Amino acid sequence: MNKCLAFVLGGGGARGALQVGALRALFEAHYKPDLLVGTSIGAVNAVGLALWGVNLQGVTALERVYKGLAKGELMDSRLERLALRALSGQSNQRGSQRIKDFAIEAGLSPELRFEQLKNVRMGLVSVDLNSGQTLIYGEDPTQSVLDGLIASVAIPPWFAPVEKEDQLIVDAGAVSNLPIEPAVRLGATEIIALDLNDSASWMGNVRGANPIVNKLVFSVLQRQSYMETAFAEAQGVPVKCVELRSSPPTPIWDFSAYTDLIKIGYEIASRAITDWHSTAQVEPPQRTIASAQ
Repeated sequence: MNKCLAFVLGGGGARGALQVGALRALFEAHYKPDLLVGTSIGAVNAVGLALWGVNLQGVTALERVYKGLAKGELMDSRLERLALRALSGQSNQRGSQRIKDFAIEAGLSPELRFEQLKNVRMGLVSVDLNSGQTLIYGEDPTQSVLDGLIASVAIPPWFAPVEKEDQLIVDAGAVSNLPIEPAVRLGATEIIALDLNDSASWMGNVRGANPIVNKLVFSVLQRQSYMETAFAEAQGVPVKCVELRSSPPTPIWDFSAYTDLIKIGYEIASRAITDWHSTAQVEPPQRTIASAQ
C-alpha cells in the first residue's frame, strides 16, 4: 500500500486561525501531506492550501484570508436575532451568498474541479440531514471545489443549508467535526489531526449563555473524535492529534483575534512536534493537549 499522510482539519469557526499557526509549524518541521481533509473552517484552510501551496507560502496566503475574514465580519455575532430568524424558518441565504462571494474574490473559481488540483488530494466533509450520512466532496473528482466548500461551511443559523435533490446539506460538525474517518475512507495511512474543539469556546462570553451548553457540545464532539481515532487505529492508521486551545476562549464567530491565535497555534504545534521527535512513538495514537496563556 502506498503511504498517504493526511492532515485532518477540524471545525471551529474563528479558531481556525490556530490551525494556520499549527500548519506553519508542521511545514517548518518538513511534514507534507498527500491528502487534506477538512470540515467547516478546516475546509477553508484545506482549500487555501490546495489553491496557494501546500507549503509555507500557502500558510502566508491563508493568514491574509483571515485578515479579510476579520474585516468582513461574515459571521453575525447577534445570536438572539439569528436564533429568532432560524425559529421562524428563515434560512440565511444572504450569509451564504456573502461567503461564496468572499471565496470567489479570494481566488476560488466556480469552475475549479477536484481533479484539477495538482499538488494534493483533498476531501471536504459535510452531512446530509435527511439521511444523517457524511458526504465527502472530492470522492467524485469532477465535483466543484466551491460547491464542496459552501456545503462544508453551511452552519445554521449563519449560513443556509444546501438543498440538492433529496439532500439537505450542512457543516459536518454535528457528526464528524474532526473528520478522521473520512480521511481513512480516502486512503490515509497516517494522520495528523488538528482539533479545535474547546469546552469554553462554543458560546464564548455571550451574556446569559449556559456554560453547560458549552460543555455538552464539547463532550459530544470529543466523543466523536475519540471514536473516529479508535476506528482509524483499528484500520492500522496511526493518528497524531493536536488539540488547539487558547485562553481566553474565542467564540466561533469572532475573527478579530486571528493574529494572536495564529501565534498560539504555532506554539502548541511546535511543542507537539518536539514531543513526537523525542519519543519517536507512533503507536498507540497520541493526543497532545495544550493551551497557551
